[in-house]
Amino acid sequence: MLTDHDELTCHQTVSTFDHPGSSDRAWTEKIWCNVHDTTGELVLATGFGVYPNRNVMDGFACVRVGGQQSNIRLSRELRPRIAELALGPLSYRVEEPYRRIRVALDENARGLSFDLTFNGRLQPAEEKPQFGRMNGRLFVNTCRYAQLGRARGWVKVGDRRFELDEEQHFAQRDHSWGIRMGVGAPEQGVQGQDIDAFRAMMINWLTVQFPDWGAQCYYIERADGKPVNLSGAVVGRLGQGVAPRSVVRVEHDFHYHPRSARMASGSMVLHLEDGESVTLAMEELTTMYLRGGAYVGYKGVTHGLWMGPEWEDGETWDVTDPNVANEVHGLDDTVVRVRCGDQEGYGIIENMILPPFPRYGF
Repeated sequence: MLTDHDELTCHQTVSTFDHPGSSDRAWTEKIWCNVHDTTGELVLATGFGVYPNRNVMDGFACVRVGGQQSNIRLSRELRPRIAELALGPLSYRVEEPYRRIRVALDENARGLSFDLTFNGRLQPAEEKPQFGRMNGRLFVNTCRYAQLGRARGWVKVGDRRFELDEEQHFAQRDHSWGIRMGVGAPEQGVQGQDIDAFRAMMINWLTVQFPDWGAQCYYIERADGKPVNLSGAVVGRLGQGVAPRSVVRVEHDFHYHPRSARMASGSMVLHLEDGESVTLAMEELTTMYLRGGAYVGYKGVTHGLWMGPEWEDGETWDVTDPNVANEVHGLDDTVVRVRCGDQEGYGIIENMILPPFPRYGF
């Protein structure tokens, strides 16, 4: 079927844009955006997933104010509205590529709403593609870019409204596509699931920004200390024409909350291709628990799962309770204040331990 995208001269297959070149049911196009302040009072995460071979679009919005995190999860039938990135009250629009992105959540029964503009400040960083096979089966084949910027607009939670300005509200987003792990219901009649390959390892995904530069790094290390994935770069201001500098080696030292795999602080040393290194010392300001958006699954719901023509769910958590925080911990956006020499910045680290991982006591 034809969509608005087919008017553009950017086709890559002998087909229309309504389906990808691969028929793999795990083919996914995913968008994520996070906005936070510099105090730890407010953090927001939102995103979309498009699964053309499942005829599903899903998405979420989560807002944490202080110790309360409120979540809304949404899903709909993809076709015929395949070109419209919208789910009920939630919408996403690229107004100017890499410079201005509009994301909004209209008034709804969950009591959450916002109207935000992501303003790109730093160069987008393109990751190396991630590729993997297990027992002869392709289980991951994705690419991604990430970008750092600032946010303006407003967020409303219940009867509280927060005005966002670019001096105090930092933002990061990513966009990925390809064959992704853990999509939909587990396959039947196969030797092992796609996520079975991910155990006894630590996964780190980092985006941090300073006034004139930023860093992005995706790093996976096995329990024996061997790196199995490394992609990252230090980038400059958007439009300045300075080439990103690739990360070629990583050192790390993380600290966790008592009796928990939730990260509390840590440091990373990013060694760059030109021989320089960047040392980042991080302390947690707050944490967004992405299980609220069904990352790694929640209440039997996983990304890409068919939930019918239209579906919505959500709740509010008191994450000041360590038992609740540990229960909903999985893939987390840990908001951090970052020191690099005499510079101070802010960002997100997703630090995920898949035990056993003896170095940090898991």
